[in-house]
Amino acid sequence: MTAIDKFIRLEAVGWWFEAGRQEAREVVVSFGDATLQITSLKDVPLTHWSLLATKRVGTRAEAVIYSADPEQHEVLEIEDPDMIRAISAITSALIEPEPAPKWRRWARRGVALALLAGLLWAAPPLIYKATTLLTPPARMAALSDDMVEGLRAQYGTECKDWLGGHALEGFAEKLLPAAPPALWVFAKQTTPAIALPNGVALSNAALQAATPESLSALVMAHWAMGQNRKPLHAYVAALGPLTALRSLAFGRFPEGAKPVAIAPDGEDYLLARDYLRTHGLSAFQLQQMAKADGIGLPLGEVFADSNTFTFEGFETLQGICAE
Repeated sequence: MTAIDKFIRLEAVGWWFEAGRQEAREVVVSFGDATLQITSLKDVPLTHWSLLATKRVGTRAEAVIYSADPEQHEVLEIEDPDMIRAISAITSALIEPEPAPKWRRWARRGVALALLAGLLWAAPPLIYKATTLLTPPARMAALSDDMVEGLRAQYGTECKDWLGGHALEGFAEKLLPAAPPALWVFAKQTTPAIALPNGVALSNAALQAATPESLSALVMAHWAMGQNRKPLHAYVAALGPLTALRSLAFGRFPEGAKPVAIAPDGEDYLLARDYLRTHGLSAFQLQQMAKADGIGLPLGEVFADSNTFTFEGFETLQGICAE
């Protein structure tokens, strides 16, 4: 029950001084919905005052004088003690609290900012992880395409020799027949390989210095990074927590995405090794790559040379950037 509900049936006779009238009018005062209703003795509505605006402006003998406007164009004089107590109780309950001192408001703001700063400091890893895990495959593919556009802007158009391009597709299909990754070769790319969410960008320099087996190890290590969503996570972390959170909320990444060149770790090497061993291929070159990166990768069984990865069109592939 509210304070108004408590006095909803309370009525009293009072004197209403209306602006422009010389004489007061005897009226009936009762409670409405957060208002004082003023009616004539014949039950004709005359006006109503907001209880929040009703103020005590004076006294006369046993009566209390009220007004609902600063200019006091209308005043209401009431002698009934029950009505006086009721108006006092309700207006006290409805009165707006005094504004807090400036120092207290600034202190509250400071505490809020400190809490927000702490949240932003602690929350980014959770935001990055959630965005990485909740990105669907279709968005990952679209992000890869956008990243390739970023590589084109940085290194120029990828090598598109017709025979070399077919050889590149054949290489990916032979290495990963179930789901061949998208591969690109850039003549001016300085990093040997860059993992994308749905593929691998290779430098022509790395391609020229490779053998079929060493190139397969390079592709497999970076393919494993994509399977582990490492390129996506690195990109999301580079966006910052606020942009990453917006991307998670609205389901799209900012345009102009650029891949982040990161190196494979032990988890990636193990995934690539297990794939090669499952498909009867040697993991020797992958082991050498892991050692070069300072990672001790358990080699397990070493297959004979006949189990190394070979590709008949490798020379054609190496000519992909030929003019």
